[in-house]
Amino acid sequence: MKKLLFLFIYIATTIQISAQQDLDCKSICTINKTVYEEAYLGVVFGTPCDRDIDKGVIIIKVVDHTPAKSNGLQPYDIVLKINDLEVNRRGDAIKAIATYQPFDMVRFTIYREGRTFIKTITLGAKNTKIVQEKVCCNNTITSLSSDNINVHPVPVAKDLYIDFKEVIQDTYQFSIYMNNGVLVKSYKKQLSDRQLQEVINVEKFDDGVYILKITHNNQSYSKLFVVKRN
Repeated sequence: MKKLLFLFIYIATTIQISAQQDLDCKSICTINKTVYEEAYLGVVFGTPCDRDIDKGVIIIKVVDHTPAKSNGLQPYDIVLKINDLEVNRRGDAIKAIATYQPFDMVRFTIYREGRTFIKTITLGAKNTKIVQEKVCCNNTITSLSSDNINVHPVPVAKDLYIDFKEVIQDTYQFSIYMNNGVLVKSYKKQLSDRQLQEVINVEKFDDGVYILKITHNNQSYSKLFVVKRN
């Protein structure tokens, strides 16, 4: 009898919780979410025989448009430490970077032409994708949805137009990332219900794929766009 009573109480409680969840979530929204995979520095490591220091791993190549390039790393720089971890083999350096997440800030101890210095670098992402996620929504979330925002033209050569069907009067963060996760532009702007369009000039951007991210009240909208002039 006690078991039956416990089972009845459990079922009743489950139904009550489920009903409460349905009450709190009267509508479902689909939001776009940017997923960044694998931390990325943007160098090719090597271990040449001829060098004037017997520690660390040497940088053979620095890839353009990466955190390494934008932070001034150069070929033939020698990485002695990644944060507090000494690295003396190519595999050590690769494994150390793999333990971090995209956009983590990491200290690199560098040896270059007889001097040692530290570079603090925000890592990028090796892979970037946009996924859709269903969530309970309110007015704030639905204002940052593909149903409410139109980004054009595609591709863009000079001005990127962001049109809102409606907008909540508040401060929004506009950010543009390269496809590898490197931030190239970011600013905040107060939008009102009378301003339904934002224009971002991209004529100084290199041709390629970028990510537009709009953030408001801990919610965000992301959209891939292409800069192309030919």
